[in-house]
Amino acid sequence: MQFKFSRNTLTVKEIYDDFKDQKLIIDNSYQRRKVWMTKDNVRLIETILLNWIIPEIFLWPADINPDTGNTITHIVDGQQRINAIIDFISGEYKLQERYLLTPVKDRIEFTNMTFSELSPELKKHIWMYSMSIVNIDRNCTIDDIKRMFYRLNLTDYSLNEQEKRNSLDNDFGNTSKELANDEFWEKHKVFSASDVRRMKDVEYCSGIIILAREGIVDQTTSKKINETYDDLKFDYPDKKENIQLISEAMDIIDKFTNNDTFSFISKKSQMYTMFSVSIDLLENKIKVTNEMTEKFSLFVRIYNKFKNELDLFINDTHCTQVYEGIKKYKLASSEGINKLGNRVIRFEIIKKYCVESDRKIYDALIKLEEKINDFSPTIIHEVDHEEVDNDDELH
Repeated sequence: MQFKFSRNTLTVKEIYDDFKDQKLIIDNSYQRRKVWMTKDNVRLIETILLNWIIPEIFLWPADINPDTGNTITHIVDGQQRINAIIDFISGEYKLQERYLLTPVKDRIEFTNMTFSELSPELKKHIWMYSMSIVNIDRNCTIDDIKRMFYRLNLTDYSLNEQEKRNSLDNDFGNTSKELANDEFWEKHKVFSASDVRRMKDVEYCSGIIILAREGIVDQTTSKKINETYDDLKFDYPDKKENIQLISEAMDIIDKFTNNDTFSFISKKSQMYTMFSVSIDLLENKIKVTNEMTEKFSLFVRIYNKFKNELDLFINDTHCTQVYEGIKKYKLASSEGINKLGNRVIRFEIIKKYCVESDRKIYDALIKLEEKINDFSPTIIHEVDHEEVDNDDELH
């Protein structure tokens, strides 16, 4: 079908009123989250105040409110710009000087001001500023709009891979979003505010679901996640079983979490390892014991206290074995963390020394910690340089 598009302009006042009246909305089923930082918002308002042009806004008349007769219009492209304008007028931020790009003489009238602090003339200028609008054919369907949004942003590198995936309706993607909303992640402080804004939490949860479905895989590129999004686009038949397994693994991870291990587990690469170990325990019907959690705490404390370069000579076979294992683990956590080989190394070492080992290994962990504590603080360090991975952003 050939769709028709028309162009016109709307003032900021018209956009503002329609947005506040919910005649103009953002459909989160394909749109990304608010990701602009303060500096992006400030520079957009600066552009408006200088009466320069900003990019077009794409609007689609999606529906009509049956009670009021008002057209409900979707912001297909331009939500970051509209949010920046609405938030400024609402007093959410000021035009911080450090973010302004123009010479002082051209911005002296608005530097470090909120909207309410601007002169009446500048306020009027903002209200009357004309925004270029592309009106999308009313005959487009929601699927047409999602495809259009995807194409609009296909070569826009400001959208990351996950935000592009989110623009298309997808059963696996929706499951990943649901999982990312679980309170478990907040409790363990796994994701930063930036992670959530850029949907890295959803991408990470996609990797955890793949782990539950297929076991440990290589994720040095986005290939595996993209393939899974394609394979489970319309139907995800084993969703319930996968999510149940992940939920039970979360309960096990909680048992391994204490004051000694919290910061270790909260790191994305180590959390992936703990999911690998926990799922293995569930699949082999092995219950978590106090000895396992104690060995894990010892393991983490030792891990945090020495460098890979530290040469520690111990006249004890089991201590040497554990020491070499932890050293190997740290190397597998320092680079290439999403490579299959390094993921498997981390999983196997935790399983070997914290799950399957006997009392001799437990005693060796105790002895090794005592030995490490005797070393000079100039050798022992607490700074953790793990999770430096240039391959990708998946952990």
